[in-house]
Amino acid sequence: MTALAARASALRDLADSTFDLLIIGGGITGAGVARDAALRGLSVALVEKDDFASGTSSKSTKLVHGGLRYLEQGHVKLVFESVSERARLMRLAPHLVRPLEFLVPSYRGDKPGLFVLDCGLWLYDALSGFTSPKIHKAYRTGDVQKLEPGLRRDALQGGIVYYDCATDDARLTVENIMDARAAGAVALNHVRALRLLKEGERFVGAEVEASGQTIPVRAKVVINATGPWCDELRATYGASQILKPTKGVHIVVDAKRLPLGRALLVKEQKRVVFCIPWGARSVIGTTDTFYEGAPEQADADRSDVDYLLEVGNHYFPDAQLGLDDVLATWSGLRPLLKPPGEKSASAVSREHHLESQPGLVTIAGGKLTTYRRMSEEVVELAGRQLGLDRPSATRERPLPGGVGVDGQSGLAELERRIVGLEPDIVTHLVRTYGARAPELKARIDADPALGQRLDPELPFVRAEVDEAVDHEQALGLRDLLERRIPLSLFGRDQGLAPAPAIAAQMGEKLAWTQADVAREVDTYRTAIEATRRFRA
Repeated sequence: MTALAARASALRDLADSTFDLLIIGGGITGAGVARDAALRGLSVALVEKDDFASGTSSKSTKLVHGGLRYLEQGHVKLVFESVSERARLMRLAPHLVRPLEFLVPSYRGDKPGLFVLDCGLWLYDALSGFTSPKIHKAYRTGDVQKLEPGLRRDALQGGIVYYDCATDDARLTVENIMDARAAGAVALNHVRALRLLKEGERFVGAEVEASGQTIPVRAKVVINATGPWCDELRATYGASQILKPTKGVHIVVDAKRLPLGRALLVKEQKRVVFCIPWGARSVIGTTDTFYEGAPEQADADRSDVDYLLEVGNHYFPDAQLGLDDVLATWSGLRPLLKPPGEKSASAVSREHHLESQPGLVTIAGGKLTTYRRMSEEVVELAGRQLGLDRPSATRERPLPGGVGVDGQSGLAELERRIVGLEPDIVTHLVRTYGARAPELKARIDADPALGQRLDPELPFVRAEVDEAVDHEQALGLRDLLERRIPLSLFGRDQGLAPAPAIAAQMGEKLAWTQADVAREVDTYRTAIEATRRFRA
């Protein structure tokens, strides 16, 4: 079945069925809820007004981590949950949740000092059940300088190396959606929920819009998993605000301008900032400031970028990074719970909140790392309204790309089995698609032209375009280049040069006219311009 035929069938199902659950929001939490519920045998529909992971879930720091900072703040329970989920995701999705080495340098006057940090990391390792790839290790000043030669030496007193995990947040979301669909869920992007439906005191579904058509969708329980838009949906039935979002901005520079041997964690102005190696690129982020505008307009501004450049130059003084070095930015909102009293943005809790009303469950707050656990709790709360008590399957079931892959060694074995492509392309395919990588290789074997790079500097290939349309529900050029194949973040020109050819390739599968192709390219170019507003 073609992508267009599958979508038409799903829209018919949306209109003709009464579901156990209707999930509004296709970020990581909504996707996780859909997967968990479908695997328990519930009938599930999910609608997302834009693309899956188009909000916060593609704009995180792209880490699955325990939250070392949360330990300092005394949130031991959150840290324990986070490191437990980190270990689980390393098993269930090794291609998407990969070990990453972090260095925490210690300078004269830093608080906590090196000794206290070392003690804290022993607790951090213990809370994880010592499941990190390696136990943390303290280093003297000279050894730290050898580990990161470009690091500022003035007042350096040593450092500690520990391990967390890097991830592709958008792909983590998409693979949850894929598994939910495989279990029978109807999951549709670019379908907007207009309003909730009520009968008496009970919510019974929602009215949604797809391609200009209004569809009433019936459900026994509705799940509000809309992240930063949570209060917007709550306002439609007169509920009060429960969120106080904060904005997190990241900048991308060429790795040659900021060479990193490992990730760096530093504490600036009472918050944590990371410098992270990203292959041919390096990332600095994130900011943490309260935000009150429309979620769709939370772009990086000049002060955000200046601050991150200042941090980068402070710790790597020889880099002398400037505005012209910024290749890309991304900015997302953390849907944090409104704190009692006055708190700084960094001090606001990352805990999640569940709220239940007849026919409606709301999930707010939380963090990427604990999405699976949060999803499990949401389904169990909804299950009480449905009178169902079925166990979750997500604790042990791998995501699609993790099926049959035994950790990082399994990925290395998979790389050895894929021959006939350049090594960096093989590594990229395996570390992106995991067990699905041979399917991409089969596409290239059938049509060698699909092995061509989309950007001469990067390992993305044309076969991924077809895969994204056929199996990952990419419906527009932004879906593809911002989340499935993120040239918007990695490309030196953010994918603008290859965009017309890529749009034309998508158009062959999605029956686009030449005008449609041109419109998609213009829409993408406008989106990229928004990420560059800081230059004005």
